[in-house]
Amino acid sequence: MLNRKLISFNSRTNHSQDVGNNTILFSKLNFLKLNTNYFMKRYLRILKPTKVYSRHELSSSHLTTLEPDTIISFNREKRRDKVNWMEIYIEDKKEAYIKKDHDNFYKCQNVILDDDSVQGFSVIYKTSKKPLFDSLFHQKDTLTEIENIGIIKAESIEDAKEGKKIDIQLAYNKDLIQVDPFVLKKKEHFYIINNVFGKKYIFIEIDNLKGKKGFILKKTNYTKKGDEWMKPVIVIIMILVVGGLILIGLSAGWLAISGLMLIPAVIVAIVAIVVLQIILMIIKGIFNIIRKRF
Repeated sequence: MLNRKLISFNSRTNHSQDVGNNTILFSKLNFLKLNTNYFMKRYLRILKPTKVYSRHELSSSHLTTLEPDTIISFNREKRRDKVNWMEIYIEDKKEAYIKKDHDNFYKCQNVILDDDSVQGFSVIYKTSKKPLFDSLFHQKDTLTEIENIGIIKAESIEDAKEGKKIDIQLAYNKDLIQVDPFVLKKKEHFYIINNVFGKKYIFIEIDNLKGKKGFILKKTNYTKKGDEWMKPVIVIIMILVVGGLILIGLSAGWLAISGLMLIPAVIVAIVAIVVLQIILMIIKGIFNIIRKRF
């Protein structure tokens, strides 16, 4: 028996079908009336059949059921009678509600690529009975008893000039699946539509809602949309705090010009940044609680 080292991937769904839990990752995604201004919206990816209610009350009418792999736009969280709800939009921008149960959906993350480029891949099954996802890919040169072998490379190039990158080459059976590569460039927007935490999971599932969807390396560097302003703010704070402390120290005669004088200034700057982030998190949390109640 040959020793194949399997590559573990992300999968997070509990709907029971004979094709296995991982197969919905490759199903055709349903987008309900998506606006062309994609990245102004927030989305949920449905993982299990989920009832849709007309109001955020358990006694309200049942409108429809969202099937696994549906990606639906949502507005905010609501709370009524000790039950948490997600306010979503269905056809014709009609408001509706689903119960907030994280086993039923994944909250997609809108992000911007920080790396110079990333190569990922999509998968299309060629057989009616779909094998488990974890059995599809193997490390290169370990799938020796299969005749029709394909090789796909997943790569994340952090800095092309400095040669900073990570990559892995995977072997697969071309009779079972079709694997197509795609490339994302620096500053490109995309959504993370599935991300399972754990050391054995090396990929995240993404979709840019413009035709590029599939898997990229989990170690890819990206920034959450809406948080990108933090980087220049952090740099400005560091400069102001470090420069200010140095000037104060020199004018008071406390410091001599040396590299050691930067150490306390940098420490103070880091503390200021952490405090700023905590304050922003508290403000955001208060704002979300207020939105939930009204």
